Amino acid sequence: MVRCLSLACCLGLFFLSGCAGLPKTARISDSEKSALTDRFVEVISRQRNCHCCIDAQATVAFSSLWRKGTLNGFLQAMSPSYLKFVGINPLGQTMVVFVTDGASFRYVSVLTATEFEGPVDGTTYAKYAPEGFLPEHGFYWLIGRLYPGKIQILDVTRDEDGGGYWFEISYGNGTKSLVLFAEESGVFLRHIVLNEEEEKIFNVSYDDYSEGSCPLPGKVTVASLIHDSTMELRLADWLPEPAITVDDFSYDVPAAYKRVVVK
Repeated sequence: MVRCLSLACCLGLFFLSGCAGLPKTARISDSEKSALTDRFVEVISRQRNCHCCIDAQATVAFSSLWRKGTLNGFLQAMSPSYLKFVGINPLGQTMVVFVTDGASFRYVSVLTATEFEGPVDGTTYAKYAPEGFLPEHGFYWLIGRLYPGKIQILDVTRDEDGGGYWFEISYGNGTKSLVLFAEESGVFLRHIVLNEEEEKIFNVSYDDYSEGSCPLPGKVTVASLIHDSTMELRLADWLPEPAITVDDFSYDVPAAYKRVVVK
């Protein structure tokens, strides 16, 4: 069961935390900081008008010191926290299903005819989730955007590697984030969450964005130096403005399947 739940968390919520050092930054002038802040706020405001949902083909690749693998399938997501991944084999047959609404989750293994379900704030789920990840805003983590709420911009610095500008922000919830912002394209390239001790507790990168006024990342990577673990999600062939409802985030499990409730 532990292995199945670990896979479920990796597929659905990118639960790998990192412990690498913080990025190297350089100070910028107040005038440049002001102009960048205006651009940053403009992008966030524009994102609020973007479509609520995504429906795309997905490939999940996971690698660690002990195991690695790749699973193809389909991913649906809807704000603020709905997520459904269906993994298929080369013959197009369903192998696994992961569904969450941000409050509870279900993981179905077709090969073992078993369904696991439980709350995302339970002890089992907490084994895999870094404290900086908020499942109630899972949709926004997936698509490389900041989740809704009042934020405070604490500082703006330039990335010494030339990748853009780092915005240090706070939602006032006990953590703060470092967001790497590409000002010309108006996308976020990386999001690091720090706890009150300035320790990195969540680290995700975004790349291969689509074109348009609401670009979506084609590559989402979560890396951890702990045991050399990495998880990469590839998204492609997005449906334009898919008509998705809450009812799409369900799965009728056959009556013969074993049901396991976890806490």
